[in-house]
Amino acid sequence: MGYRSNVAYVIRFHTTDERDVFTELVRHRRDDAMTEAINDCETRYEAPIITYYAEDIKWYESFDYVEAHNAIMAWAVELYKNSGYRIMQVGEDGTETVDEGGDDTTELHEYIYASHQVHTDFPRLKESATTQE
Repeated sequence: MGYRSNVAYVIRFHTTDERDVFTELVRHRRDDAMTEAINDCETRYEAPIITYYAEDIKWYESFDYVEAHNAIMAWAVELYKNSGYRIMQVGEDGTETVDEGGDDTTELHEYIYASHQVHTDFPRLKESATTQE
């Protein structure tokens, strides 16, 4: 089945116009993998960002779609000086991988972060039950 991860990234631009022009540039490159990757992203924000999120995905650097997503992030910071990106991958074993690029990425930490929690839904105890110490 292979190692699976949850992956998210955000690319920040200076303006929404820059984001929209960049999105169209990617789509017009005539690169099927990059077109598919940008189409998997969300761009309909008031903020000048592009986001991507996938759960339970095989995210290997040698896969075409992973190379395409990485190329999108790299190309954004190459073309737009005020842009930056942050990508986080959390593997099925809980291992976190984070990468950032471009200008100041501090604000991008608000968009992507890991939160490890344990949730329970135990049944209620009987009224006469006592806890052991």
